[in-house]
Amino acid sequence: MSAEADPFLALDVSSDDYATTAAHDQHSGADATFAAVEAEDDSDAEREKAGAARAARTRYTEDDFLAQKASYTARIDEGNIWKQLLSFEPPFCPSEEFISAVNAASVDTIPSASSSDSLSGKQKTTLDKKHHQTIQAAVSELYFLEKYAAVKEIITWAKDNFEKDKKWDVQVKKWEDKVEKKMQAA
Repeated sequence: MSAEADPFLALDVSSDDYATTAAHDQHSGADATFAAVEAEDDSDAEREKAGAARAARTRYTEDDFLAQKASYTARIDEGNIWKQLLSFEPPFCPSEEFISAVNAASVDTIPSASSSDSLSGKQKTTLDKKHHQTIQAAVSELYFLEKYAAVKEIITWAKDNFEKDKKWDVQVKKWEDKVEKKMQAA
């Protein structure tokens, strides 16, 4: 290729210069072998160091995993998720209509109505993720079972007792709209 065809791609170097340049770039004989072994030793040391750093970071050994695996039991949920709301602070205090709607004939852990009256003047509690998910699961379960009055009672309790944020407002509004539509249709 000539320099006149494309000035950016054209190189004016004779073929003999390539061989000389390549010879200077490479180490010769024992120097090349020594350099290669030294580089390999460095990479092994770096790999070991990286492995030790990773192990220190995770601190979860195979024995730890096997011990946890042996002690693991799956949580089996047989319904009545709303009963978990009884242990919240402030606790959910279901009404008689709620209990009859969900067919909960024997509920041992229902807080008395007086405890809910004493909480009415207190400041609203901030919901953490676990509690928010529990409320959402209870609402979803009762909605699926078509217990719309019970869902409405949980929504009212949640709105009255827990601090709102943007996500919470959107979720509660969605629940309310769905329940209202279903109650009007019934």
